[in-house]
Amino acid sequence: MTPQPDNDRYLDQLHRDEITVAMNWVIRTCQDIVREWSHRSFWTPTGIPTGTTPTTDHLIHSARTDVLNKLRHQIDGAEAIITNAEHERAKRQQ
Repeated sequence: MTPQPDNDRYLDQLHRDEITVAMNWVIRTCQDIVREWSHRSFWTPTGIPTGTTPTTDHLIHSARTDVLNKLRHQIDGAEAIITNAEHERAKRQQ
């Protein structure tokens, strides 16, 4: 059975909306990270006493918890939404 054109338009709009929302969340997450963890646009790791040099282990932990895990979560979600849209579009085009 071939999908109806109205259904195709509805699904295309749904995919555009889902992708736009997902990408907006990625951007918001980036903005939140910058607001929360940067000083003059440079990352400042958490928990380092003033005047001390952070250890490599501390930097690794702070980078993951302050920035990378938050970004990865949003990017993975956006990627899943995009992949799902691609699969649904491919099925409709067969």
